[in-house]
Amino acid sequence: MSTPHALVLPWPKVGHIVPIMHLSHVLAENGFKITFVNTEDSHNRIASAGSLAERFHMVSIPDGLGPEESPFDSRLFDAMEYNMPSQLENLIQKINGEGKEKITWLIADAGMGWAVEIAERLGLRSAVFCPASATFLATCLSIPKLRKTGVIDENGSVKNRERFKLAPTVTYIDETYFIWNFMQNSETEQRMFRYFENNVQSILKAQFIVCNSFQDFELPIFTSFPNIIPIGPLPLGNATNATGHFWSHDPTCIDWLDQQPVNSVVYAAFGSVAILDQNQLEEFAFAFESSQMRFLWVIRPNQTMGEHHNFFKQFQESINERGEGKIVNWCNQEKVLAHPSIACFVSHCGWNSAMDGVKNGVPFLCLPFFVDQFAVRDYLCNEVKVGLSLLRNENGVVTREEIKSKLVELLQSEEIKVRAGRMKELAQRSISPGGSSFQNSYNLVEALKKLDNVIG
Repeated sequence: MSTPHALVLPWPKVGHIVPIMHLSHVLAENGFKITFVNTEDSHNRIASAGSLAERFHMVSIPDGLGPEESPFDSRLFDAMEYNMPSQLENLIQKINGEGKEKITWLIADAGMGWAVEIAERLGLRSAVFCPASATFLATCLSIPKLRKTGVIDENGSVKNRERFKLAPTVTYIDETYFIWNFMQNSETEQRMFRYFENNVQSILKAQFIVCNSFQDFELPIFTSFPNIIPIGPLPLGNATNATGHFWSHDPTCIDWLDQQPVNSVVYAAFGSVAILDQNQLEEFAFAFESSQMRFLWVIRPNQTMGEHHNFFKQFQESINERGEGKIVNWCNQEKVLAHPSIACFVSHCGWNSAMDGVKNGVPFLCLPFFVDQFAVRDYLCNEVKVGLSLLRNENGVVTREEIKSKLVELLQSEEIKVRAGRMKELAQRSISPGGSSFQNSYNLVEALKKLDNVIG
């Protein structure tokens, strides 16, 4: 029996690469050979951060974009449709032409539906992985129906700004669930909508569609869309395969947290893309400092804009002198949020961060910036009610007073703590032996092996 060989293709951003790497580790632990394909820029950044997965064959293909291209530029979608497909097809043919351990499975990010078409053409089986919520995925899969029923127009805009349902048993949602409505300009929004509209039919051709969520967290969606299989929150079990990051983890985080009392630290991190301008940076700094609470704040190297250096240098010196806070460029968030000293999570509401926080029973203070983060914020605050939303003023800035008052309200709310604890129980149960996500991942691995043997 030959070794099953899967080619894994993520969308070229950290929030997509990291969770599909977790899935790849699960496959590797169950006997799969993994060829992991990044764009050249992503591959180089991961290598520079020392975050390559040694057990995988890590390769790259060009996307035709420069290293500093905006992640929300319409050229990114052009690259996906016109530059990368031929590069991927050539890579697969080259590997399989060598005649040893041929690729038989392609596992693609849900944003890369075109890759399923290539797999079909080359005689490979395919699976699609969604690193976002099942609700987001169901919304994308519902685009043809929403167009046909007149809920959205040809540009993906909700007609009459009405709330609507994806299925009778699913709660009402609105335009915040359409990520193409939260880009930087209308041209990019329309380009993104057309991309996802074209993507739907390709996704549905895959043998399996899986996502980083769990049954109890989005139960109505999984009931109404049974073809979406939850295998999260990733990583499964106690695995901490922290690979796929663009920045090196600061190893001193956990040591510092070890010295703090239980439930005493505010953890703040805004993901791999969001930018904080000078005003917002200062408001958070003053809020954290004047609250007299301990805090761990992740500010990646390219996260700030404006002339903040002198202010920030003084701020860092001040907090270091008192030892009440710590600022790092990047950290192992899964380990940080699992630490008993963490009291709450000030988050941009990216889906991976949402799953990391929910999995560890950490309450949220939510500040979304774009795409699906607004819908995730609404779900955390209004549906499962494990967080509070930070409100921007008329200038788009969250003031220090707003931050401090919401921190106090969040940390004093026993109801939110109880609900967060309950979500943790459900999440941990799902990824433990016998749990729904654990069993789904086992069934997925066995199905991939079985089908691989059929065609191998």
